[in-house]
Amino acid sequence: MKIKILLFILLFSSYAKAQELQLHYDFLPERDYLTFTFEFFKPDKLGSTFFFTDFNFDRKDAANLAYFELARKFNIKNDLIEGLNFHIEYNDGLLMTNDKAGSPENPLGFPINRAFLVGFGIPIKIGNFTLNTTYMYKNTHGSSGLDGQFTAVWFQNLFNNKVTIRGFLDFWSQDRTDGSSKKAILLTEPQVMYNFNKNFSLGSEIEISNNFVPSEEFKVFPTIMGRYAF
Repeated sequence: MKIKILLFILLFSSYAKAQELQLHYDFLPERDYLTFTFEFFKPDKLGSTFFFTDFNFDRKDAANLAYFELARKFNIKNDLIEGLNFHIEYNDGLLMTNDKAGSPENPLGFPINRAFLVGFGIPIKIGNFTLNTTYMYKNTHGSSGLDGQFTAVWFQNLFNNKVTIRGFLDFWSQDRTDGSSKKAILLTEPQVMYNFNKNFSLGSEIEISNNFVPSEEFKVFPTIMGRYAF
């Protein structure tokens, strides 16, 4: 998971909270580790602020990944596009190899190149459903040229708020590892949860990706997740 859960749409949810904690268990043998996620969302008169951070525990002795994203939206008042907003974002993190790569005594680590993103957000309404889309220029440290990113975020409560469906989809360009050309990367993480009350939920997240590190193949990784909002 990235985990990257850009749930700006939480503003429209009756289960929306200022912050929440998530614990994910990747149960497939290829992964078999826990991920801890903290999210913060705060709307205001000018727009909204969103922050999340992920910690992967794929080592026996410590976390081996720390990643965060910080985003700010500013509402743009106009008569043509309802909900139009200006979006700025910063991403950064670091990764250490797990115990299966190298040795525990000499772990290998490297930064996740920081990235600045800027663009515009446009909500797309389909009946009672709203898909929040954002179109951005992406400046990644060390990139050989221009990159862009498209993000879509969705949220829907069902069955008298007992079931929540939410998630995001990111599609962006990035240099290939050998620097020969650009590649397109897809990452989406839909979630389905059963809400026991306004604070506690259990469910599943499915990470679906293509060309996403460390593999350049199509991958599907389901998780079991718990969520606590406060």
